[in-house]
Amino acid sequence: MYKKTLLAALIGTALGMNALAADIRDQWDIQISKAELVFPGSPPQDAANGIKDALSQFAIPANLSYRAMPSTPPARPGAPKLKQVSGAVPSPEYLCEDAYAEIYKKPPPVKNAFAFIAEGHQVCLYSFAQGVKAYVVYYSIKRTESLTSGLFNGITKAIRGSDEDRAAGQLKENIDAIRAKLPNLLVERIDIPGRPQETPDLQAVSALIPPAAEVAAAVAASPAAAGTPLQAKVEARKNLTAMGMTYHSQPQFIEAIRRKDDVAVQLFIDGGGINLDAVDGSGKTALQIAQAQGTPEIVALLQPRARPAAMAAPAPAGATPALLQPAAADAAPVDFSKIPPELLAEMDAEVAKMPLSAEQKQLARNNLARQYFKVQALANALKSQ
Repeated sequence: MYKKTLLAALIGTALGMNALAADIRDQWDIQISKAELVFPGSPPQDAANGIKDALSQFAIPANLSYRAMPSTPPARPGAPKLKQVSGAVPSPEYLCEDAYAEIYKKPPPVKNAFAFIAEGHQVCLYSFAQGVKAYVVYYSIKRTESLTSGLFNGITKAIRGSDEDRAAGQLKENIDAIRAKLPNLLVERIDIPGRPQETPDLQAVSALIPPAAEVAAAVAASPAAAGTPLQAKVEARKNLTAMGMTYHSQPQFIEAIRRKDDVAVQLFIDGGGINLDAVDGSGKTALQIAQAQGTPEIVALLQPRARPAAMAAPAPAGATPALLQPAAADAAPVDFSKIPPELLAEMDAEVAKMPLSAEQKQLARNNLARQYFKVQALANALKSQ
């Protein structure tokens, strides 16, 4: 399966020569996974220090910073909000509003001109009347050149598993390490994109944290305010919470589209906490996913609100495809013996089918091999993280 994945990516690059000229935009892929943990009766400082120690490694320590502690802990803990930024690099970080402490762990990214890979942890801690609640966030950021993303993803999946497996493994390691330091740990929920939500200790946590008070009761009681956009937004968020979802969770929104849940999609839209124009890991917007799913009722909800997709800039007339560009003068010769024989044989068979001259075929073969080595080297670097 691993070799077939690599071959498919190589063949896609080789045969998709029109795509080479049509779209060379970089692709950003951000995955955010989250575990909500509760520590009944734990002193806030003990909980923060225990989590910090659990996440720290010899080469990658976790950093702990304290904020102002509430004089009287509230009945319900607060919650972080996803940071909104307007820059070239999307942010996976949360704003730990009203948190008494925050923990970060950021290993150095793996990067070169070919791709950028980064991952990290963020923990927002909130004290409440019955203990401490911690939001443990694991995020991964990946940028790959669009023409080689399939090849890169195939290699990294073979080395580290799928993105979902990696996130699940990281959160499980975190939870086990934290439980070793703080045995009273309760796991309220675990959210991983592409996987069903887990709520192992939800009932026990619900006994500690009372239901949310009615939001904006005075506004709702006013006849003039009834049915206002604000009230509709509040009601949508309350309904999503009752369904076990978070109004600002982009992964849960996309998952609702994929399972064709038009009720949840409508509530996410009304709640106003998600980005309708954001793309998922495959580079598709919510509308594009709904269209591919064949769900006209969801398409009807999204289409009026979606911005027109930006058109890819056409390649300059006469531009040479990357597959046929000569290597740099100082480039080392390609050592084909380092490519798995089965993959090399199939790659050569596909190159032979291309409508190219003998010289161009050799050039294409060399460039595909160099592409393979670049991705393999970068993916291998991830083993240490």
